[in-house]
Amino acid sequence: MHLFAAPLASVPSRGRGRRRCSTEHHIGRRPPGELLLLLGCKIPVCKLLGSSSYLYTYILLNMIALAMSSEAENMGTATPAGAGSQAVVPMDVDKAIVVAEEVHATKVGHASGVAGEDIAAKAGENDGKVKEGEKKNARKQMAARSEMWNHFEKILVDGVLQMGKCNYCKTDIAAHSVTNGTTALGKHFKACKRNPHKNIADDKQAVLQVTHGDSGVHAWKFDPDAIRAAFICMLIEDELPFAFGGKSGFRKFMSIACPRFSIPSRRTCTRDTIGAYFEEKAKLKLFLKENCERVSLTTDCWTSQQQESFMTVTAHFICKEWKLHKKIISFSKVKGHKGDDIGKQLQKILIDWGLEKVMSITVDNATSNDGGIVYMKKELNKAKTSIAEGKYIHMRCFAQILNLIVTDGLKEVEPSVKRVRGAVRYMKNSPARIAKFKECVELEKIETKAFLNLDVSTRWNSTFFMLQAAVSYEKVFVRYTDEDPYFAIDLLSDKGKEKGLGVPDENDWESCRKMADFLGHFADLTTRVSTSLYVTTNSCFHEIGEVNLLVKSWMESDDGMQKAMAQRMKDKYDKYWGNWYEHDPSKKGKEKENINLMIFIAALLDPRYKLSEYTQFAILEMYGDDKGPKVWAAVNSCLRDLFEEYRVKYAPTVESSQVSDLVQAEASGGRASLMKSLIAKKMRLNTGGSSSSKSEIDKFLAEEPEDDSPKFDILAWWKVNSSRFPVLACLARDVLAIPILTVASESAFSTGGRVLDDFRTSLTPFMVKALVCTQDWLRHGTPIDIAENTEELSKLEQELIAEYKEKKAKATKTMTSKKPA
Repeated sequence: MHLFAAPLASVPSRGRGRRRCSTEHHIGRRPPGELLLLLGCKIPVCKLLGSSSYLYTYILLNMIALAMSSEAENMGTATPAGAGSQAVVPMDVDKAIVVAEEVHATKVGHASGVAGEDIAAKAGENDGKVKEGEKKNARKQMAARSEMWNHFEKILVDGVLQMGKCNYCKTDIAAHSVTNGTTALGKHFKACKRNPHKNIADDKQAVLQVTHGDSGVHAWKFDPDAIRAAFICMLIEDELPFAFGGKSGFRKFMSIACPRFSIPSRRTCTRDTIGAYFEEKAKLKLFLKENCERVSLTTDCWTSQQQESFMTVTAHFICKEWKLHKKIISFSKVKGHKGDDIGKQLQKILIDWGLEKVMSITVDNATSNDGGIVYMKKELNKAKTSIAEGKYIHMRCFAQILNLIVTDGLKEVEPSVKRVRGAVRYMKNSPARIAKFKECVELEKIETKAFLNLDVSTRWNSTFFMLQAAVSYEKVFVRYTDEDPYFAIDLLSDKGKEKGLGVPDENDWESCRKMADFLGHFADLTTRVSTSLYVTTNSCFHEIGEVNLLVKSWMESDDGMQKAMAQRMKDKYDKYWGNWYEHDPSKKGKEKENINLMIFIAALLDPRYKLSEYTQFAILEMYGDDKGPKVWAAVNSCLRDLFEEYRVKYAPTVESSQVSDLVQAEASGGRASLMKSLIAKKMRLNTGGSSSSKSEIDKFLAEEPEDDSPKFDILAWWKVNSSRFPVLACLARDVLAIPILTVASESAFSTGGRVLDDFRTSLTPFMVKALVCTQDWLRHGTPIDIAENTEELSKLEQELIAEYKEKKAKATKTMTSKKPA
């Protein structure tokens, strides 16, 4: 850097301020002409100041440049009077600076002065150098120090700053560095209507705006923590990758929607996801502790695309507000599908969540699940937390049994279905055929949204959808036969072992129409019970009765094929629902399994039916005159036994009432309160003792049933009447929460398949569990007051995090010990 690139005042002056001032004064006393004469007469520079320091030399050279400029203006080319030496050639300031710099480079303090003619010569030689080095020697432009330039664009006129253009409203504001400065920019920045940073100085200032999905106007203010938490929830709920925030399209969108928000990185999203998992788990754990007395579980196993086995567990319960809840509490990796492995994993999960009381476990018909149920039944009986010694803990999936019944019936379908299947396959094999088929649809003026679907022979519901769509195009198939001669030829030709059956005729279409109508009942039935958002246990009894009637109707058919199909369905129906076995306690060995009586108990706890004649006639119709009375007696006995067990567990006893009364009397201190407690105790004895407990169930059964309305809400009814029937309400809350399907587990597997796809195979089992569980918790929400439970939630969350870190440290230590030295 050149010495003259900075002003004189920028020279370091530590400890030399006094001498510099005297030096400036000394030089200032000499006229410019004398300075030039001194330089021209070869007087050493050091003699002029008496020092050879850098500072003094620097000051002198600057003063020489100024003096030469002033002298050249006043004297022209004349020789100063009394000089007696050669005239000094006038020079401009830039040339003088270059010459002075070279003088300094030759160590002015140890060299003699340079003659005036030498200065002129040097000036001539370096004239070109100055022009070439102007840009090099030019002073660097200082960076803008005002924060306003982060929001304004500079507008230069002839290289001089004149205006600033707002980045938001594109308004030009005067910003000359001398006359205006950045004050005007600051005022406009605060008043700009399009400025997203307008309220950044006042965090409490809210903005009124309309929120999508809500009615009315709400106050909003920028909260980066809340936006970041919402961003993490979006990634989890919508199954987006952690690197989604780095995508260019999303960043462009956020730069317009909320430019102040800093989008978190992939690693930050990973950490925040784990944090959200522990936070939501702590909330759910506290909610279960305060609102759940007993849970029912659904569980199933699943193998991912990477051939890893996972087991999901879903908890179902009805809270104190009589609302049904479904929460995935585990999606963990398991070693295998054996019965003991399933049972031990279930026990481990229940201990982790602090759940000791289990009403039922719903599983499919896999043999390994039977082994897991046996293990859990033994452990719950050992802990004395089961109901009826675990007799009704095993609930089989209703949908799977129904699927087995219909699938067995369709193993040998009639030729009519095969002909229609062949016609649909012919159309689906060629785009040209489909186009020609659509032309025939337009000519026949068939208006239907459903198009042809080829079924999967092992899935009865796909066969139903195929027949349902095909029968609506009966006229189109007839017309297509005339349009395409190869259609009939192809259907008559053999295809391997399958013989050609030809084109379907009117009888075939009529048979397929009946088959579609028959399968439609099962499809509708499956749709009615395939939900986990409202109670279905009380309707399962009626749906089983409908299946029984449908099978019986086809058994009475004159068509031999339909009758044979109905007989196969009846055999499968009796295996799971139709048979009733009398158990002899004296006989050892495995007993034959009957239908789970909780299906009947749920129907009896429905105030529309109870132990009415309707229920009795329905059971007699399902099991016949021989087995029906036995089943009816078993259902009555089961209801009363359950009620008695719940009365012992939940009804207040005489001793506990007396103790509570004494405690209340002592706390309040007075005979008046003792009198009130004594009378209250007698009232409770009239309503909660052993004799009154029997009267409670008798009273419930004696009341007239409610009207059978499609809009009847059984949970709302029990919420209103729970104070009248406290013991029955506890029983109803546990029984009605029993799921009859494993659809909750299957939906979790669908989520797991999308989360653990081919592009995210590196996710650890813990991260997969965190994503699947947290998604379920966020979508359905946990109704808990965070403000009132902040301290307890924080404590639970810290405990969960500490437990996670401890497990992770143990796993790391184990992996390290396994590595070879």
